[in-house]
Amino acid sequence: MLTEFQTLKIQKLFNFFDADGNKVIEPEDMDIIAEQFTKIFGWKIGDDNDKKFRGALKKYWRKLLMGADTDQDQSVSFEEFKKAYERNLSTKETYEEFVLPFIDQVFPVIDTNQDGVLQPAEFAHLYEGFRNPKDQASKVFAKLDTNLSLIHI
Repeated sequence: MLTEFQTLKIQKLFNFFDADGNKVIEPEDMDIIAEQFTKIFGWKIGDDNDKKFRGALKKYWRKLLMGADTDQDQSVSFEEFKKAYERNLSTKETYEEFVLPFIDQVFPVIDTNQDGVLQPAEFAHLYEGFRNPKDQASKVFAKLDTNLSLIHI
């Protein structure tokens, strides 16, 4: 059973992946997200980081579709997404199988200087990529970076 806080976080994540806002996640949403990140991070379409990021999104989409699309309509509703995440967050094993691979593929790409930590500027790009106000990123970063050692990936 998810807590209210977990449900809110999952709704926020769903809203991120539902990039066009039509209340379902579809392959086109992955393209929109990739274009947003390419623009925010200043990548060129087809460069190494762009390819890695798009590849991670495609893998995530295939896993999401296989694990969440219960009505097999090639899209994922919030209820399907929530049920899948409830399953995937229920044990360490399912988290490591479903959630962690995406994080492991994406973070090295957004760690632009490859130092293994998110610098404030890198975090600001990530924060903006999740469609949050960029001007709030430094405040959020300061709250997350509680030991002042930057955010380790």
